[in-house]
Order: sequence, then structure tokens, then C-alpha cells
Amino acid sequence: CCSGRARALVIAVGVNTEFGKVANELGKVESRKSPLQVKIDELGKTLAFMSSVVIAFMALLGWFLGRPFLETMTVAVSLAVAAIPEGLPICVTVTLALGVLRMARSNAIVKKLTSVESLGCATVVASDKTGTLTQNEMTARSVYTLAYPSTLYGINGVGYDPRTGFLARRERTDEITEVG
Repeated sequence: CCSGRARALVIAVGVNTEFGKVANELGKVESRKSPLQVKIDELGKTLAFMSSVVIAFMALLGWFLGRPFLETMTVAVSLAVAAIPEGLPICVTVTLALGVLRMARSNAIVKKLTSVESLGCATVVASDKTGTLTQNEMTARSVYTLAYPSTLYGINGVGYDPRTGFLARRERTDEITEVG
């Protein structure tokens, strides 16, 4: 095969290498909650607050009616526990799993159920694969704004070079006029 001699100078090891810097940056990334998780947390807080109000109300009502304290607290806590939906996490998981199944039938495979839920909340998906991976560039070619629904803006040029290309505006008449 091959043989030979070489000398090398090691300038960094471990976290001081480029891989180590990337790993350090990835460790700082915080995972955000999906919109569904935020809504479920809000529901949990609301249920906890409402059950606390019910417990306080039942305790006061029992005290005014002259009931024994232990009996009043038992009834109040029982009502609070009954207010918490135990089947909610199972229902959410099954619903998301059904979404994954429907996407799999369309040849779209996802690893996380929360990805399906986040994708379901999207109203616009913008994608461009041309040159994104090979040249590390992603260039917008046209822009549509809600402020001017009858106008479509087209962008010409290559990459990030501001000296090339121009912005074109097309009205409903399909005439292209150069801007700037």
C-alpha cells in the first residue's frame, strides 16, 4: 500500500478544536416548546388554579356548614383530583401518531411527534434546495407580500453579491418594471 514519514504539529485538542467549538455551541442551544406543549402547559396552569379555587370554596363552605375539617378537606381534594384529565397526554400522543401515519403515507417520515405538530401550525413553508448545500447559499428569487397582494417582486442575481441583479416588480398585467 503506502508508506512514508511525516511530522505534525498539534495546535489544539478537545474543546479547543473546531469540532470542540461546535460541540460547545450545540450544548448551549435551548430546545423550545412546541405550540401544543405551550397550550397544554397553559391548560395545566388553568386547571391547577381552578381546582385551588374549588378546594378553597369547598373548605369554606364545609366550615360554614359546620362539617368536620377532615371530611371537608377530603371532599375538596377529591374534587380537585377529579378535575385533572388523566387521559389528556394519551389522547394528544395518539392524535400526533395519527398525523405521523398520514404523513408516512405521503412518503414523509419524521422522527419526533412534536415536529408533526409544529409543521401543522405552519401557514407558509418556504424552501429552496438549489445551491443550499453545495454552495452554502440560499437566494430568494421572488417575494410576495400581504401588503401588496396584486404585486409580485422578482429578484435576479447570483448569491450574496449586491453588485449583480435587480429587483423586478410585476403587476397583474404581467409587465415587468425594474425598480431602483
